[in-house]
Amino acid sequence: MRRQPANEHGAFMTDGKQAVAVKGRPRALRDTPRQVRVVAHRTGTAAAVIGALRPGDRITGVTAGQFSAIDAMEHLIAELGPEAVVRVSTWTTGLYDAQRAADMRLEGRVKEVRFIVDRGTFEKSPRYAGGLIERLGVDSFRCLSVHAKVIIVSGANGSAAMRTSMNLNKNLRTEQFDIDVGGEVPAFYSEWFDTLWDEAGRSNNNREIIQAVFDRFKAGEDLGADKPAFDEGAFELPWAPGNA
Repeated sequence: MRRQPANEHGAFMTDGKQAVAVKGRPRALRDTPRQVRVVAHRTGTAAAVIGALRPGDRITGVTAGQFSAIDAMEHLIAELGPEAVVRVSTWTTGLYDAQRAADMRLEGRVKEVRFIVDRGTFEKSPRYAGGLIERLGVDSFRCLSVHAKVIIVSGANGSAAMRTSMNLNKNLRTEQFDIDVGGEVPAFYSEWFDTLWDEAGRSNNNREIIQAVFDRFKAGEDLGADKPAFDEGAFELPWAPGNA
């Protein structure tokens, strides 16, 4: 692909389409030294595997898919909240995950939650995307071409950024995650997310796209077309480092 010079927003363009948006000049992160905690487990919960979050912590780990990104997100909120501001970039999710996110906000643990989701996945699956919109509201979503799975949580007790292979929905496959607590990494990803959010809001009639998907959901369109690609309960992974 042909990469063009950055535009006025610092966004590199690929064949005329925005690829990545980060304000200002590209920069390398020169973070302060951190204490790294390495974890690997096939049965532990998100809270047990990730553990306490202290400023300066860096956690890197692998799992057997026994918990989802939203389980990890709930743990981050519990550690860093209350009144957490949550930013989520994800490729796909499901109604169950959206309901849990809505419940967290209603319970007062989350002050604000915003999702950047992949437009193609969002538009073709009103069965799930419509449920997301119904639970969280049209203004909680922006869509563009995205495959990055990043969760940033900022609360009264600090901030953290998680990068992961996980979608919000649970997938019984080997997954990985990296979490940085405090410092430049959460700030970098917050800026990245906010820039993409603003760019999406200024182009492509974003709100109209999301509203159209919701209208299709309410009309019952495509409600039987989406089926799970696999049965979550059918897999048991033999890989068991750190298995308790």
